[in-house]
Amino acid sequence: MVLKAFKLRLYPNKTQSNQIHVNFGCARFVWNQMLNMHIERYKNNKKAKFQGRYSMDVMLK
Repeated sequence: MVLKAFKLRLYPNKTQSNQIHVNFGCARFVWNQMLNMHIERYKNNKKAKFQGRYSMDVMLK
């Protein structure tokens, strides 16, 4: 098996840079909301199972 890697660098313009920041901000917000939900769920019920990625995706929709 042969593994290859490519190294590249992106130089976005101002509009693209702003859009990247917006997307990362939205992703961080959703992550923090889901993390807070898990923390509160654990506080309320210590025996509750950890929700995996699939179940979090279902709850997000």
